[in-house]
Amino acid sequence: MSRNESSKPVQIAQAGDSVLEVEEPDLVIYRLGGVVEGHQLRTLRVAEGQWNEGKRYLLVLVDISRQMSSTMDARKASTEPALGTHNRAIAICGGNHYVQVLSDLAVRAMRSLTRTEVQVRFFPDEEIGRAWLHAQRAELVSKTS
Repeated sequence: MSRNESSKPVQIAQAGDSVLEVEEPDLVIYRLGGVVEGHQLRTLRVAEGQWNEGKRYLLVLVDISRQMSSTMDARKASTEPALGTHNRAIAICGGNHYVQVLSDLAVRAMRSLTRTEVQVRFFPDEEIGRAWLHAQRAELVSKTS
């Protein structure tokens, strides 16, 4: 399903300079901005968990192009178990080198602490990240059938 065939993004939560958008049937978009704090990320994750209730899998796009940094508590929040389905593929897009390194550390910690086999990849922009996510759909569907 191309972006033209999917629904338009709908913002379902905001916390500080960050927002959470969703696109039916299975795409969650975190648009992180400014200095991300733990309570902000947890607010977005709770909204995501409510939206994804009953879904078998998720495609997750994390746009870090406007993120300047994150607090230690935000990095801890990013390693906490996901709410709802754990079957997901995550594309992290954009961001400067510093934010990419912080994101990579958080991903490594998440994998180590939660022992999940989530597919995570970094991409220079959203368009390439979306294409990779949509290619992951068939594998996620087969895992959850």
